[in-house]
Amino acid sequence: MLPTSAHAAFEKGAHYFGLENRRVAVRDDWRADVDAMAAAIDDDTVLVVGSAPQYPQGVIDPITDIAALAAERGINCHVDACMGGVTLPYLARLGHTIPPFDFSVPGVTSISVDLHKFGYTGKGASVIVHRTKALRRHQVFVTENWLGGTYGSSGLLGTRSGGPMAAAWAVLHHLGDDGYLRLAGAARAATEELASGIREHPSLVLRAEPDAMLLAFGAADPDRLDVFALADALWAKGWYVDRQGPPPSLHCTVNAIHAGRIQEFLGDLDDAVSEVATAGARGRKGAYGTVQ
Repeated sequence: MLPTSAHAAFEKGAHYFGLENRRVAVRDDWRADVDAMAAAIDDDTVLVVGSAPQYPQGVIDPITDIAALAAERGINCHVDACMGGVTLPYLARLGHTIPPFDFSVPGVTSISVDLHKFGYTGKGASVIVHRTKALRRHQVFVTENWLGGTYGSSGLLGTRSGGPMAAAWAVLHHLGDDGYLRLAGAARAATEELASGIREHPSLVLRAEPDAMLLAFGAADPDRLDVFALADALWAKGWYVDRQGPPPSLHCTVNAIHAGRIQEFLGDLDDAVSEVATAGARGRKGAYGTVQ
């Protein structure tokens, strides 16, 4: 049971294991609709999902209420904190209001965190953290039913390279607690600066006020301005932004390296808006990921 904003990877997992992925529409603020989720749960539901934050609009779902649904029914609750697992605790320490999303929330049974996002490491060192060892045991596979002795693996991959894990360990120790606090502050300040610029632009609209470092925006008048053509114009100026929808939107993942460059981006964005609106240009939606 999950909102329509939850990551596409849940579709992949359900497909692999032959499960029904039952999604419910989000609220007007793009957060999970807990009442709708409660109404859609039945006796066969095995998992409920919330995100901190969700990817498309960058807002944090009401994890406390979602986890309560799971706890009341004795089922698992997973929090997708791939984007926020590293940054949200630091934002809280910097004085930002962050709703509870971790194991401090009763009912949360697992959390995913991508270190290759705001941990600033390479891919291949993402983690799933379980509330208890008993729950983690379901992730592990062990067999002796062959001629090679005991075989065990901790996930779907039979083997994993130690390189990404060693690199992640090195980055974590290099940056340290103070480093991540500094990077989180810089990335959040850049996000707020970008949100302010888009909020004030007459031709653009924020999809939601960003809760962390993810931000999505669209056209105030979609008939006059095609945001996918806007992405083409920005690419020609050296800027890459993700294209997503529905609704047609451009998506920005803002991190510390963008600090000090937001005004440059906003200037090019304003020029691109004028160019696209004047030309009546149209663009293509694009894709989040491919099989190539």
